[in-house]
Amino acid sequence: SGAAKTAIARTENSWGLGATYVTSAGDTAVTIGGGVADAEIANTGVQADADKGGFHLGVSAVTGDLTIGVGYGDGDTFVSTDASASNTEVDGSVLKAGVSYVTGDITLALGMTAGEAKDSTTLGTPDTSDDSNDSTSASVTYAVASGVSAVLGYTTVDTSNDGTSSTDGGSAWYVGATMSF
Repeated sequence: SGAAKTAIARTENSWGLGATYVTSAGDTAVTIGGGVADAEIANTGVQADADKGGFHLGVSAVTGDLTIGVGYGDGDTFVSTDASASNTEVDGSVLKAGVSYVTGDITLALGMTAGEAKDSTTLGTPDTSDDSNDSTSASVTYAVASGVSAVLGYTTVDTSNDGTSSTDGGSAWYVGATMSF
């Protein structure tokens, strides 16, 4: 048709590697895991000039009725933001941690997530202002009967976009039940 070919970015090759190690320390079962991945991008025209890649690490420990876990991930990517196929580069990281304790028919749980990223439509140069999403949640679960549990929980979320607090966050209480057959 004589029309100019549009610019594209496509994955040229990629690889990933992960490992998990399980051990015990006295009465505690410990699991350590991690991984790394990368993808090289082939570009034509004006598109993202960064490759995609990242890593993650995590540790969990279970001793009796107590479980503790923490994980961290970091990576770089780009995403298409609109129909005109312009891209946004994103460099981000997230930290997650949680603890739960079972005592009889009651399970107590507490968790947190702290994530931040820098995004930019200036390809090859991430923005200098952070976007963030931080949340904390807690719950109490009571085993009412075999396969039936009642849940009472609370969650709070704080978000920001380009360093400015966002109205996307908030907090909520929730009451529910789970059933399994």
